[in-house]
Formats: sequence, structure tokens, C-alpha cells
Amino acid sequence: MNKTLLLILCDFLLLTILSMWKTEEEAPPPSEAPSSEAESVNVSAMAMMEQDLLDTLKYSLEEEQAERNELTEDLEAKAEALAKREQELAERQERIQNLEETLTEAERRERELAAARAKLEQETQELENQVSSVRNEFSSVSQKLAETQKEALENQAQSRMLQEELEKKLADIAAKEAALEKRNRELAATQQKVQELDVQVRMKEQENSFLQNSVSSLKNEVVAEREERLKLQEQSSVLAQGVSELAASSQDLRQELRSSFEINANQLFSDFKNNQIRADFSAVELFRNRYVNTEESTSTVLVSDGTNIYAIAHLESLPFGLRTVADTVRQMKLVLGRQGEKVSSDLMQFLALDPRIVVIPLSQEEAARLGGKPYLTAIEPFKFAEAVLVNRQGDYYGEVEFKLDADTPGFVKMQTKIFSSIFGEFSPSTGDLVLSKTGELLGVMVNRRYCALVNNFVPVATLDLSGRLDTGELQKTLRLLNGTLNGFPRPLQ
Repeated sequence: MNKTLLLILCDFLLLTILSMWKTEEEAPPPSEAPSSEAESVNVSAMAMMEQDLLDTLKYSLEEEQAERNELTEDLEAKAEALAKREQELAERQERIQNLEETLTEAERRERELAAARAKLEQETQELENQVSSVRNEFSSVSQKLAETQKEALENQAQSRMLQEELEKKLADIAAKEAALEKRNRELAATQQKVQELDVQVRMKEQENSFLQNSVSSLKNEVVAEREERLKLQEQSSVLAQGVSELAASSQDLRQELRSSFEINANQLFSDFKNNQIRADFSAVELFRNRYVNTEESTSTVLVSDGTNIYAIAHLESLPFGLRTVADTVRQMKLVLGRQGEKVSSDLMQFLALDPRIVVIPLSQEEAARLGGKPYLTAIEPFKFAEAVLVNRQGDYYGEVEFKLDADTPGFVKMQTKIFSSIFGEFSPSTGDLVLSKTGELLGVMVNRRYCALVNNFVPVATLDLSGRLDTGELQKTLRLLNGTLNGFPRPLQ
């Protein structure tokens, strides 16, 4: 029993004695009430006191149980601390053993060092002997050096003269090298200008050729019309004999009228969907010291000038652009596909009429394998004031007006506001294909406002894609394309 419980019991007994003494002192005089009531009161008081005593004992037991729990927890904590100390003691014992082993190793090394020290002392003695002999040799060499210095003083004047002459020659060589470097820079700038002028001359020659062809075709049309009028006059004069000739002429006129009819935009887009080609470009580029695969794709068609067949696209459809660093592109592949058939190409050409237009030459066999109708270039591109524009992915189309611009020959200016198509609303964007209302290819959108009229396929540069891409050739090609584009009017760039 702890001290707290003992004090509580003592207090309880004292209070009980005092209450009993007070009850006897204040007891009323005897009355006629029966003694059973007093006895019942005393029993009730005793019962209450017993209950209080039991409650007190219960509280004391609970408190003692709590103290025992605290002692148990304290004992467990001390046992855990004791185990930890024993573990630390074992670790210290192990460290002491390691230190003893280290000390043994140190003593062994000390013996080895002592042996090495003795050996070094022996070697030092030998070196001192060698130094003594070297000093003797030094005295003889010093004498010889004095003689040599005397000769050097005699040659010093001659050496100074030779040094001054050498410095003068070196200055002349540096001046000549600077002049040569300057001439090389001027030659490189001149070659660049000559190259740009050569591109401009080729473009002008192509424009002149286009104008000459246009004039020639107009002359032929005038001559044909005159001959047709003469024929009509002859047919009118000899009506009986020219019935069959008149019928043939009527058939020719009917065909000419049919070619002059405007084709519905829905029909043109339906034909495009039936003949479209999928061009997939993939490249391996070096980015932050690791190789990254870049892929681009676009929807296009086959185009023909009557002899050769090409697939046409815009430079933005390629994995690299005009601002790409050539050293980062290591390999590039090109695959054309249509309805499950695929054709790979190792050749890519950039047109002289606009270096942003890319064509992929195809043989007759490759074109036949892909299938579809090759689009012809427009002979009369200005026959109708509107054209049908198909976006680069081949999902949308719409009719758009275009106008000629005297400042940009070979290009037409497209309407830039948003126009409606059967699938929604969109405006012309770079790389969209433009079809004439006669069902021919008018050109390609080189930016959001201008369309390049594709009337020839003369290349300004050719890129070989077979095997590993030649970065030097790619850098030369990009420089040529940028130089060509910089020669264009500002609205076309």
C-alpha cells in the first residue's frame, strides 16, 4: 500500500470518528419515537461511509495500476537503452580490434620505412659522391663556358642583325597573309553575289520563257482562229460540198466549249480525294547530344507537265526548314503512299520558280504503282477569277478569288479573309494546293497570301536522300535556297 492510500484511509477514519462524536453530542432527548428509526439512520450512514471507502479504495487501486504501468514502460525503455548500449559496446569492441590490427599494420610499415630509410641513406651517400664528381666536372665546364661566352659575345652582334632581318620578313609575311585573307573574303562575297545573280538570271529567263510561250500560244490561237474563219467562209460558199466538214468543225467547237465550262468545286474536291497521295517525311536529328526522330506528313497529288511526273509539296511539310542548322540533320527518308501502295524516293528537288516548293520525281512505273490521275499544269491559269483551294491535310476545301499583282510576276494574290467550305470555315494557309476551275493544278500557297503558279519543274537545287545525309551538301542547298528567296519581293517572303 502506498503513502497516498494510507493518508486517504487515515483521513477517512478521522472524519468518521468526528461525525460519530458530533452525532452523539447533538442527539435529541429521548422521545416516544421508536428506536428502529435511529438504528436505520445509523445503518444508512455506515453504508454511505462504506461506499465512500470502497470508492476511495477503487480510486487508489486504479492509481496504483497506472503507476505500475508507468514503471513497466520505464523498465522497457531502460531495457531498450541497455540493449542499445550493449550494441554500442560491441561496436566499440570491434573498433578497438580494428585499431589493434591497424596498429599492427602500422608497426609493420614502420619497420619497412626504417629499412627504406637505411636504403635512402646509402643512396644519399652515393649521390653525395656523385655530386662531388659533378662539381669537378662543373669547374671544367665553367672554364669551357667562359670561352664559349667569349665566342657568343662575338656572335651576338651578328645574331641581332639576323633577328632584325627575320622580324622584318615576318612582318612582310603577316601583311601579305592579311591581304590574301581580305582578297579571299572579297572573292567569297563576289562568288555569293554571282551565285545570287545567276539564280535571278535563271528566274528572269524562266519568266521570259513563260511570257514567250504565252505569246506564242496566243499567236497560235489567233492563227488557228483565222484559219477557222477561212474554213467557215469556204464552207459557207460551198455549202453542199462541206456538210461533212461542217459537222467535224461543229464537233471541235463542242469540245472547245466543253473545256471552257467551269467545273463544280464539289466535283473537283471529290476528284482530289480519289487521287490524293500521302507523303510521309522522317528525319534523324541530333538534339542535345542525342538522336531524335522527327516525322511530318502531308496530303498531295501527282502533277505532270505532259512528260514527267512529280509529287508536289511545300517546304513546311519537311522535318527541316530554311533556318535549320545543317549539322543537326543526319538522315532523311521519304515515302509516298496511296490505297496501301507505297513508293520510297531518294531524290528531292526545289523549284526555281519558288525554292519553298518541293517536288519528288517519279518514274512511269512508280506512278502506275501508286495509281490515281496525275494533274496537269494549268495552260490558261487566268481563265476564271476563282479557284478551289484544298488545305495541306486534304480535309477542307473552298472557293477563293485571286488577282494578278504586277509586282509579283509568276504569283497570284489570294483573298485572305475567312471563306466558307462544305466542312466549315478556314482561310488560305501555307502549303495549301490550289486547283483551277478547269480541273488542273494552278499552284501552291507559298505563304498566307500568295500562290506560286506552277508551270514548269526546273530545279534550283537537288538533294540526295540515299544513305546518310551529306551535311555539307545540305548546308550548301539551304544557303542557295535562302539566297534565292531573299531575291524575291518582300510580300512573297
